[in-house]
Amino acid sequence: MGFARKIAGGALVAGATAVTLTRLLRARPPVLPAPPPGAPRRWAWRHADLFATARGTGPPVLLLHDIYTGAGGHEMTELGDRLEPSFTVHTLDLPGFGRSGKPRMRYGPDLFFDAIVEFARHAIDGPVLLVGSGLSAAYAVEAAARLGNLAAGVVLLGPPEPDEPEPFDSPMLRPLAYQLLRSPFGELYHHVHAVAPWRRRALRALLAAPPADLDERAETLHRYASQPGAAWPLWSLWCGDLRWDPRPALARLGARALVLWGAETHGNPAAPESYAAVRPDLDQRVLPGTARWPHVDDPDAAAEAILQWWS
Repeated sequence: MGFARKIAGGALVAGATAVTLTRLLRARPPVLPAPPPGAPRRWAWRHADLFATARGTGPPVLLLHDIYTGAGGHEMTELGDRLEPSFTVHTLDLPGFGRSGKPRMRYGPDLFFDAIVEFARHAIDGPVLLVGSGLSAAYAVEAAARLGNLAAGVVLLGPPEPDEPEPFDSPMLRPLAYQLLRSPFGELYHHVHAVAPWRRRALRALLAAPPADLDERAETLHRYASQPGAAWPLWSLWCGDLRWDPRPALARLGARALVLWGAETHGNPAAPESYAAVRPDLDQRVLPGTARWPHVDDPDAAAEAILQWWS
C-alpha cells in the first residue's frame, strides 16, 4: 500500500510539474517569421481559416509542405522561387500548421484531403498542378483523384515509402498513445521537441547537407511549432493516425504524375519499384546529392525536373 501511494504521489507531482512548465511555455506567444513570398490571403474553410500566398503568372501550381514539427509553406519557398516564372504559384499552409487555423480536434488524412480539394476547387481558377512533399505528397495524390479534371497533374517529392513500420500497430495501443500525448506530459514533450536545437538536429537528419542558414531555419520551425494549438496535429502524427499509402489512388489517377526521390535518403531502396508496380507509366527520377527533401537540398534540380516533365 505504501509503495502504491508513493507511485501515485510521484505521478501527481510529475503531472503538476508538467502543467506548470507548459503554462510558463505558453505565456509568451512566438513572433512568427515572414510568410512565404507572394500576395497573402486567408480562405475561410469549415474547420479553420487557411493561409495561402500567390505569385507569378501562368498555369496554377499548388505547393504543399510535409507534415512535421514546425511545418508550413516556408518549406516550399525556394522551389516556388524557381517555378514562379512559369506558373502562378500558390503556397498553402495545411490546417494545423504555419499561419492556418489550428482546430482542436483529432486529425486524420480525410481532414487534409478535404482541405486540399476544397481549396483547389474553390480558391484556384482552373486545373491545378499539385506538388506535395513527404506525407502531403500522399495526400496530394488522393486529392487529385477526387478532383478529377481539375487536377492537371501531381508531383510527389520524397513520398512515403511503403511498408514503413507503424509506431503503434495494435488498434488498442494507438488510442492509449493519443490520450497520453494529449496529457500535460505530451504537451510538455511537444514544447521540448519544438526547441531550436532539436529542430536543428531534425534538419540535419532530413537534408543531405546542412544549409548555410541552418540556425535560421531551425528558429523558424521553433516559432511555428510554439504557437497555441500547434501540438494537435502532431499528436495525431506521432501516434500513427496520419499515415496514408498513396498507391491505390495513384493506380486510379487519371492525371499525369512525377515522383522525385532523394539519392541519399536512408530508407527502402525498393520504394520506386513499389510505386512502379501500381503505375508502370509513372515518371520517377532520382536527384543526386539530395535526401528526404530533394526540393530543399537542391531546388534548382527539383524545379528543372518538374519543368522538363511538365513541358
